Amino acid sequence: MKRAGLQSNVLNIDPRAPASSAYIKISGAAGLVRQLFRHTSDDWALSVHTNGHNPKSWLVALVCGIAAQFGPAATLTLHSGGVSAYLNSGSKWRKLIASMACLMYSRIVCVNTEISRVIARLGVPDTRLQISPAFLPVEAPNVAVPEEVEKWIERHSPVLSAAMFFRPEYGFDLLVEALRELKATHRGIGCVVMGDGEHRDEALSLVRRAGLEEAVLLVGDVDHEQCLALMARSDVFVRPTFMDGDSISVREALALGVPVVASNVGTRPAGTLLFQAGNARELAGQLENAIPGNRTISERERETQASTCLKS
Repeated sequence: MKRAGLQSNVLNIDPRAPASSAYIKISGAAGLVRQLFRHTSDDWALSVHTNGHNPKSWLVALVCGIAAQFGPAATLTLHSGGVSAYLNSGSKWRKLIASMACLMYSRIVCVNTEISRVIARLGVPDTRLQISPAFLPVEAPNVAVPEEVEKWIERHSPVLSAAMFFRPEYGFDLLVEALRELKATHRGIGCVVMGDGEHRDEALSLVRRAGLEEAVLLVGDVDHEQCLALMARSDVFVRPTFMDGDSISVREALALGVPVVASNVGTRPAGTLLFQAGNARELAGQLENAIPGNRTISERERETQASTCLKS
């Protein structure tokens, strides 16, 4: 939006987010309410991007929806593969809060058909629903990888990259298991992992127990340009999640020309090498196929494997 000459502010409610000129950091519920009403009263349109698979997500959507009533029409984007399970297994109160939140938006962007169906069952008119990935095509950024990371990359081959939170659903344990298997045939293999989370210390301990301290580099949260630069420097991008909606990082890696290996959950775009979610051996096998010089499948087979997958 800024490149198009339009005004745009980002309200970042992640409590771990560092101070940055790229967004307005929100501290607590009162701070969020203050910023919401300040913007809507000044005629700013709200676009709310959230996962939709936990109570906090829907409470934020509800509060933002209320604020939107004092400004222009607002948009809600739901991106998590866990939306359907969360709402289908929930109480009447859970569904009521979600329904109330959704009805306050003029448009709800669902990143796949499955999410659209479950939102429609809440009583949201089809005319308000749009199925679309929350993604814009990207190009390799003109930024350098940090020097210490670049030196680490130069010492490893092949180099994998991944972007995740350190939570069980992101499959870091699975990635470590696959890397341990691959190291037997690729002694110089390395994996740069971008992201953070409440289980980061446990992730570090797991890496040490697996004897992969030299093979796995946890770089923490990085800005978007650095994330794209690290993706572009890698030989393969990997997404080992147990649930997904339509992963932005998968689409970005493909747009950068980087081979992608991802679990067969959610929606995966054409060009993705798929493996059965939770199967570390199959993950290792597909990583082996994706590594430059080791590809053993034809382009036709790849297109067949990469057909769009919708799965709860």
